[in-house]
Amino acid sequence: MRTQRDLYYWRIFATACSFVFFGLGGLVLGYLVFPLITLFSRSTELAARRCRYLIHRSFRVFVSFMTVTGVLTWNATGRELLARPGQLVVANHPTLIDIVFLIAMLPNATCIVKPSLYRNIFTRGPVSRAAYIANDTPEQLLGDCVKALESGATLVIFPEGTRSEKGQPGRFRRGAAYVFLQARCPLILACIESRPMTLVKHERWYQIPSCRPRFTLKIKAAKTDNTAENQQGDYTTARILTRQWRDYFVTEVTT
Repeated sequence: MRTQRDLYYWRIFATACSFVFFGLGGLVLGYLVFPLITLFSRSTELAARRCRYLIHRSFRVFVSFMTVTGVLTWNATGRELLARPGQLVVANHPTLIDIVFLIAMLPNATCIVKPSLYRNIFTRGPVSRAAYIANDTPEQLLGDCVKALESGATLVIFPEGTRSEKGQPGRFRRGAAYVFLQARCPLILACIESRPMTLVKHERWYQIPSCRPRFTLKIKAAKTDNTAENQQGDYTTARILTRQWRDYFVTEVTT
């Protein structure tokens, strides 16, 4: 017998509350809490790390809120693999809240964000104070990513660059592979699924499925078969790695 949490109209209301919660949280953190953290930190690097940790804790609370209110359920396998610092996490991108789940499991995570997030009143405070990497300067992007990894941060990259169409992984760009080849860091693959699909590209927030979606995250340490060590050159190697990663995600989401 379905409980009230599974009711359609209740979940629309709870989803609306989740968006309000997220927006208000961004305002409070970005314009009140993070400036105080920056003020009382010895360096900008320490301030950014503290802000990233607070975002991590806030996202954990946010995920719990969505779970308790019946918006969704979720499960993650292999999350213990995320404990090591300085890793590159490559993930598929089916829904709007993929990064929320990942950062909720990563206490010192950074990611590549659209320049528009630096202009959005709800997000510009958190993304700037946490020193998330804007992709508006391609010539500087690779260096910024490598620098973040070398500092011990975990870098999350969605090679698709935007949400998937209808849940199927789209075209993967080679940027993540170039970062991996340059940084020579540990590599994690995070496959994200939502069944039924929700918060997908071109879908409004209130267009929720008839039953609660279940998010599943499969996290594994990648095996590159020494591809990164060969002598084919970065361009060819990046192309091979990118194809391998996309093939992996396509296989995972279709089985």
